[in-house]
Amino acid sequence: MNVPQSVKLAGVIVALIVLYFLVKGLFGGAPSSEEAQAAAPEEFTVIYQTVSPRDWRDEVTVRGRTEADRKVIVRAETSGAVAETPAELGALVSTGEVLCRLNVDARQAQLAEARAARAKAKLDYDAAVKLSEDGFRSETAVASAKAVLDQAAAQLERARTELAKTEIKAPFDGVFDERHVELGDFMNVGDPCATVIQRSPFLVVGAVSERDVAKIRKGDRGRARLATGESIDGVVRFVATSAEPATRTFDVELEVPNEDGTLRDGVTAEFTVFAEERSAHRTPRAALVLNDEGDIGLRTLDEGNIVRFKPVRLIGETPSGVWVAGLSGDVRVITSGQLYVNEGQEVAAVEADEADS
Repeated sequence: MNVPQSVKLAGVIVALIVLYFLVKGLFGGAPSSEEAQAAAPEEFTVIYQTVSPRDWRDEVTVRGRTEADRKVIVRAETSGAVAETPAELGALVSTGEVLCRLNVDARQAQLAEARAARAKAKLDYDAAVKLSEDGFRSETAVASAKAVLDQAAAQLERARTELAKTEIKAPFDGVFDERHVELGDFMNVGDPCATVIQRSPFLVVGAVSERDVAKIRKGDRGRARLATGESIDGVVRFVATSAEPATRTFDVELEVPNEDGTLRDGVTAEFTVFAEERSAHRTPRAALVLNDEGDIGLRTLDEGNIVRFKPVRLIGETPSGVWVAGLSGDVRVITSGQLYVNEGQEVAAVEADEADS
């Protein structure tokens, strides 16, 4: 049987193709180790910085004003014309020192009358007791005499008090800051005589926002800078637990000494509160990232150079970086390449110092 020439040619071509692949499979199919290594994907390289915990103290700056710890307007408790104002304006006054003296008018005579009435009532009572002991007075008569004596004693005390009220006195040691009346003025009950300010301690008062109030505690140190140029250290005495409804801010009081009397009431001031010292980590701001849930944190490396995400909380900021809470011990923080790696990915790591060299 004659086979066409074209069929013979096709058979030869097929045989040659099969032979080619057979030979390639036996001698050239397996790539060299160099070729395999070149073909394998390289690990992504990141730069990291080792961050250690450090002592950190937050600072909260508050705008406010100076304020006297005790500032009292001393008022009249009885009526009368001003007879004398013995205290000098601006002078230091002691507790009980007379600031305004009113005319006694008939009060002195009323006191003398009350003394005489009590003396007579005492004699009557003593006589009644003596007669009762001898059997010439009843117990009822003695009780009546005792009642008259007690009434006379009460009237005497009332007269003494009324006379004492003509002297309006300083309630505590302080500065005679303002005189409200002059010689000859007539004062009614409740009219102001003088303003007395306690010299020391003084207060610097202000208000902090909802964000900062949790950072401040009673007893924290603070430093106030006044518009007049003074700078003085103090201690936080009070932090409000209730916010002002209109501003949603919380009142803070810094107590400062003023033994030399240089501070004045109502001066604009700015004070910085140094919060309690704590342990925190300072990292470059650029190292902060967000995870898929929107949490802020840092991408770090474990011992096997596996990428991990550590959520953190920002607690402070400086020109050299941000202070964060939420880390423990020494941490290798990825500072370059953190945006291109994922949780659980193995990477090649180079420390920042080595990368710069």
